[in-house]
Amino acid sequence: MIDRLLFGEVSIKIEGFSVSTLIDKIRKACKVISLYMKNDAVYLTTLGIHEKRIKELCEKSDCVCEILKRRGVIYKISRYFRRFGIYFGAAAAAVLIVYLSNTVVKIDIRGTSDEALKSEIRAILSEQGLHAGAYIPSLNFLKLGSVLFEQSDKVAWASLGRSGSVVYVNVTDTTDKTDSENMRIPCNIVSDRDAVIVDAKVMVGRLEVLLGDAVSKGQMLVSGVIDHTGVSTKYFHSYAHIIGRYEESAEFRQDYTEEKTIGGEKLYRRAFCFFELEIPLPGAILDKNASYSVKSQITPVKLFGLTLPFSIKTYEYSELRTDVKRYSTAEALAEVYRRLDSYERNILADKKIVSRDITEIKAEEGVILEVKYVLEGEIGKPSEIFIK
Repeated sequence: MIDRLLFGEVSIKIEGFSVSTLIDKIRKACKVISLYMKNDAVYLTTLGIHEKRIKELCEKSDCVCEILKRRGVIYKISRYFRRFGIYFGAAAAAVLIVYLSNTVVKIDIRGTSDEALKSEIRAILSEQGLHAGAYIPSLNFLKLGSVLFEQSDKVAWASLGRSGSVVYVNVTDTTDKTDSENMRIPCNIVSDRDAVIVDAKVMVGRLEVLLGDAVSKGQMLVSGVIDHTGVSTKYFHSYAHIIGRYEESAEFRQDYTEEKTIGGEKLYRRAFCFFELEIPLPGAILDKNASYSVKSQITPVKLFGLTLPFSIKTYEYSELRTDVKRYSTAEALAEVYRRLDSYERNILADKKIVSRDITEIKAEEGVILEVKYVLEGEIGKPSEIFIK
């Protein structure tokens, strides 16, 4: 039964003078499904694979054979074997399906609700080739993340990935946001350092200290527990600005000889992956004598959302260079004062410098600045209230 499905059946009419001898040869050489005689002719049904053999036997026996009927799936399929347009259409459809399954349909930006920033990100990515209709395996997600970080002042971190035809852009912007969930947690405000209170503005809570009071680290400044004449107790998320005056020290050092490892040029190479097999593709040529830090990312090829065993693996090589710089005493002093200026403009930007005392030390290996500050700034920090 199975061989009939695989090879089909053929019905043949045979006529000639030595038919009886031919029948014996056919029975020995072929599988006979049915055989009978009518009007001096033999009617034979056999498997389709024996058709050629029977014709050869008939020709050697001076008999004439006539194909009456062919039946079976193989014969129906064979009608289309030479219709090359079907093969071309099927191949083109397969290529088109794979291509569309790996084409960007949507770019989803996550991590920010700032529409202006989203527009900026889309513009930067579009310039780098990431837009609707782009072919995903040809994109270098590692490089795109680096470009976003470098070209946008509002992006503090970025990474890209994909799910089907959707490319996800995960970013962290530089805008500080208030955590509304934390604003609902009852808390006191305590001092995060030893200081003298010089100003206090309480929006929520009860002030527990007076101006001019000296407070120690961890001491309560504003209470979030309000007791209404012993009738009821309410708990609040305290909110206040407590300004204290305190001392702080900083030290800046610059050696006369400084050796740094710096990042050099970034190079990219790709590999075509089939399961665990990696086939390198043409790309940047690495210097065998150089040192590199390496990152990699895999972009799978997908079909209708299903991940195929093919993928493109991108390697990012960042060259590591050793830079040796030597300073004179004047240059070293200029460098530490530059760091001091940067420290005050950035780290102490939200504080008021009441006074500072700078001591210059010229050591054998370099110069040192020891700075003692008297500062005024925010000293309060939230401390959760744990209710029994």
